[in-house]
Amino acid sequence: MAENLISPVQAAEVAGCHKDTIRRAIHFGLLKAQRVGTFWAISPTDLQEWIQAGMPNHRRKSTRKVKADQPQPDKAGQEHDS
Repeated sequence: MAENLISPVQAAEVAGCHKDTIRRAIHFGLLKAQRVGTFWAISPTDLQEWIQAGMPNHRRKSTRKVKADQPQPDKAGQEHDS
């Protein structure tokens, strides 16, 4: 069990995402990690499993409510049917 552990910054480089994405996934229990002193350590095996699962991450839901039958404005502010 002498597997090398990696930091969240190293895990982010491997996964191709931001280090905060890794930290959120750890915080919400979506990525297994262990505390080593004051730092988080991630097993490369657990990181690969998380990547293969599609890198699930907790995201804040939008507070904007939109009805499905209303036309949606595009980025330029013009309305169009979706």
